[in-house]
Amino acid sequence: MKLLKATIETPVARHGMLIGEALRICVDYDVPGIPYVDEQGKIIGRLSVRNVFLISSLPLDMIKGAHLIGHEALHLDLSRDHYEKVFSQVVDPQILDDCACLSPHAQITKAMALMEKFNSSYLFVIDEGHYLGVVTRLGLTRLLLEEQG
Repeated sequence: MKLLKATIETPVARHGMLIGEALRICVDYDVPGIPYVDEQGKIIGRLSVRNVFLISSLPLDMIKGAHLIGHEALHLDLSRDHYEKVFSQVVDPQILDDCACLSPHAQITKAMALMEKFNSSYLFVIDEGHYLGVVTRLGLTRLLLEEQG
């Protein structure tokens, strides 16, 4: 039950939702991703903030050479128009089909292990097929520290 204390209830992404709307949920709830559900509410993927920017705004060459880019390389900034275009697109093409889920009765160590396995900083808590919320690595760490006094 400790896992439930760190669970953040969030809205979900759905077919046709705009990227800007989904990112607003992530920012408002302070989570790095939210589940993507079908018409019946079943989780079929996830929207990841990291993945949105990876696909839409970070060319592979820039990532590979990031350590070579100077701190004053202002010419590399993307325009406001770029982000307006990205945020006005639908989420569907950017949905990842892999997502880590676990029961609210699972141990924190299992949650941490799943996050490592999926190379993710979050996972979804599901109880009998019902989405309860997102658990983040930082949230679990906060919970463990609070329990220490």
